[in-house]
Order: sequence, then structure tokens, then C-alpha cells
Amino acid sequence: MIRDFWVENYLSIRERQGIDFVAKSGNEFLNVEIAPGVFLNKLGILYGANASGKSNMLFAIQNIFSILYESRNDINEEVSSAPPFELTKEQPIKMHVSFYADSIRYDYDVEYYKDHIEKEVLNYYPNGSKALFYERMYKGNGFQADIKFGDSLKLKARTQDTLRDNTLNNHSVLSTYRKVSMKEDVQPLASLFRWIEQHVHEVDGDERTNIIEELKDVCKDSKRRKFYQLMLRKADLNITDFRPISISKKISDEMRKRILEIPSLSETAKREILESPEEDILFLNSSKEGVFEISRHLQSMGTIQYIKELRFLYDLITGYHIYLLDELDEDLHYDLLLYYLNVFIYNSEQSQLLFTSQETSLLAEELLNEHRDLVWFVEKDHDTASSQYSRGDTFGLHKNLSLYNSYKIGKLGAKPELGSPFIDFEIE
Repeated sequence: MIRDFWVENYLSIRERQGIDFVAKSGNEFLNVEIAPGVFLNKLGILYGANASGKSNMLFAIQNIFSILYESRNDINEEVSSAPPFELTKEQPIKMHVSFYADSIRYDYDVEYYKDHIEKEVLNYYPNGSKALFYERMYKGNGFQADIKFGDSLKLKARTQDTLRDNTLNNHSVLSTYRKVSMKEDVQPLASLFRWIEQHVHEVDGDERTNIIEELKDVCKDSKRRKFYQLMLRKADLNITDFRPISISKKISDEMRKRILEIPSLSETAKREILESPEEDILFLNSSKEGVFEISRHLQSMGTIQYIKELRFLYDLITGYHIYLLDELDEDLHYDLLLYYLNVFIYNSEQSQLLFTSQETSLLAEELLNEHRDLVWFVEKDHDTASSQYSRGDTFGLHKNLSLYNSYKIGKLGAKPELGSPFIDFEIE
């Protein structure tokens, strides 16, 4: 779970901006006591106008974990990153994240340019006390970085040399683990690397499979399928089940002839085009007068979007995951969005969900008004064009004033300034 994060000089973020999940007090459902007396929120929501920089915070969080996880084999490859803020692009990007992996806290700081990591420091708390995991300093182009490992890791000299020799200037020391084979003493690196690999996800999920492939995989897992069936019934979509099907292609004689005459296509490719069946998903719909099946193509965009979001929800409540979702509310009815969030809150353990939203009705919910530390408002500074992030409990609002009303009248910022709807085409 993420404890806190900050970033500077990244995309629309110029000055240091951060978010944190540290809760002021424990709550049975909203947060987790990850360490004695340390409670971390499971949920975070980013609000703001279009182009305010909401999504950039998600990408920044993804980025710092990508640096830790993704290695490079070519020194000429760029560091895993998005561009720096345009007006300060000659300066390094700086990031920090503090997180818990397998109940151990890690603090990671990195400073880098597009072609090399200038420095990085990873500390951890294996026994509750801070200890060095490793630190590295850039020594110049073509030179091996200066890397020091903490004594508590108990790495053999040979293992340390192997890591130094294989750490290029454009990726982290930890990511070197995926490039070389090492002995058992590298276990501390292996454990952290695998935790990131299994529990931290890219923005909007790692896999970009279409809904047909996704539901085919769901059908192979009885537990997951039961979850989908249950959630579809509860969503009041009149859908009780689904099944993948294969359909013979309808190809006219004229089109078949044209395909067979294409000289650049091999015979295997021609057979693939002409003979491979098309796949689809049929959804079983129920009514008082009976049940019937409807093709995926006839379902609404909202229904399809909801089904896609179920993959994240299943992971969040059955394991320990960090998901970063951009515009979670897209195409979803407000009640369905609220239900989705409640399922996550009341059924998850050590998972975190951070998402961006334009659904201002959520700000009227008692949940967010009583726990304003779950919400951040993102506003674009008109002087510098950079993004600024403010937590919902930092505005000094009276407890009886709702976030919704305060946001609507502009007290919390993060709203577009649109001006008059009357247009004068003669303005110079």
C-alpha cells in the first residue's frame, strides 16, 4: 500500500505536488492498520477540470514504480518516463514514494534526466527501524554508477559486484534483478521486485485485452465467473449470465474470390481469413416472460464499461492490489458507480484504489464529507500552467458544509473558468 507520494517537474506538474493515504484515525472499512498505529486509506479520488492534470498524478505514480521494475539492456534507451514540465525541461524530474510491501515499509527517492538516473536512494524498515537498502550516484556518461548496499541486506561481495556490473545508468538498481541470475542472498531484492510485479498496476490496468478475450478467461475460472454473474445481477442490467461463442464468417462469393487472388497473401493467411470463425459473447437476459440471449454488439456502452471495470474490482477484493483508474465514472450511472465503490470499501483488505472523476455528485455523499482526506482537488495555475493538488481536509471548511456545495460555488477551486456563453466573432 502507498503511504505517500510526491513529484516535481513532470508533465503538467512543475513545483512539488503530492498526495498521501495516511488517515488521522482508524476506520473499520476505509483504512488499514498497516503497522502499529499507522492507518492507510484504501480509497483516493482526484477531482478537477479537463486538462487540470488529474491523470498526470496517476501516471507519475505508475512511473516511479516502472523505474523500480523495468530494466534496460541498451544504454541508449531512455529512462522509463513521460516528459518533464516544458518550462523547466533542462532540470531533472524528482519523485518520492513511501509504501508497504509484505508489511515492510520502503522509502524510495529518485532524481533523473531522460537519459540517466542522477541518483536514487531506497531505504526500508525491516524491523521497524530505518535501514539502507541501496543508494546510487551517477558518475558520468560511460562510467559505472557508484552503488552502495545496506549491511542489513547481507549481500555477498560477489552478488554486489554482479548488480553493479549490470546496472546501466538508465534504470534502477532494483530492476537489475530481472536481467541476471543470482544466488539465494539476493532474496531481499527478489521479494520487493516480485511484490511490485504482482501488486502494482499501470494506469487503467496492465492488459489491454478486448472484452471477448477477457470474458473467455473469466469462464475458465469458476470463482471469478461467479463474481461476474453476481455483480451483473446486482447491477440491475437484466443480465444473469454470459457465454462465448464462435460464428462462421459470412463472406460473399465475390469477396472470397478477391481474397484468394491476392498474391501477397500466403495460403495459410488466406485460410485464416476465410475459415477462422468470428468470436462473440452472448449475454443471457431475464424477464418475467422468459429468458433470451443478446449479442455483445447490442449492449449499451455503459454495460460494456461496467463489465470491463469488474476485472479491477475482483482483484481489489480478492487480493492486495494498487489500481490507478482514469475516469472510473465514465459511462456509468451514478448509483452504479457508488455501488462499485461500496463493494470495494466493504470487501477489500489491503488494496488501494486511486481514480480521477468528473462525477461531482459523489462530493455530496456522507462518506466523503466525513472523510475529506480521501479527496484531492486539482487546479491549473493560470500564471505557470502547472497543476496544483489540494486535499479535501485542508480548506478549513466547517464540518456542516458539504464538499459538493463548496465545490459548486468555487470555494475549492478545481473548476473551469468558462466565461460568457455569448460569442463575439469580431474579437481580435
